[in-house]
Amino acid sequence: MANLVVDVSVFIDSLFEYDRDRTLRARSIFKAVDTEGHVILEPEIFGVELIAQLVRRKPRRVAETVYEKIMKRIILVGDLNYSKLFRIALKTGCRAIDAFYIAAAEASDAVLVTADKMMADNARKYGEIRSYYIHRESDFRDLLSLLGLRPFS
Repeated sequence: MANLVVDVSVFIDSLFEYDRDRTLRARSIFKAVDTEGHVILEPEIFGVELIAQLVRRKPRRVAETVYEKIMKRIILVGDLNYSKLFRIALKTGCRAIDAFYIAAAEASDAVLVTADKMMADNARKYGEIRSYYIHRESDFRDLLSLLGLRPFS
């Protein structure tokens, strides 16, 4: 069983099909969570980012319903101290939101899973956590293996 910090981008790719391959890859992550018992951990800011993304794409009531369902599936990682976030940003030059996900993965000894190439690159630059960009073929294969799934075609 693995602890995962899953960026909002993976949830969005799973929920909204803009590209079939992106959606299938994202959904396979959540299939592994459901079937293999992996745990999703998120920084507290996750909920704010998630609802902001959802209301851009769906009516408010629908967005709130989806938000509630997702929030029931995750565990929030609190107490990400400012100095840790600052050190991550200083070392990588990352976006502030990336620092929260990277810090949450480090604090919870989790793997960072993202559909955001820039976030994955920043996590690698930081170097203290394992991260997987699900739309990079080698990362995706390695992640599926870690999660106990076989690659799909």
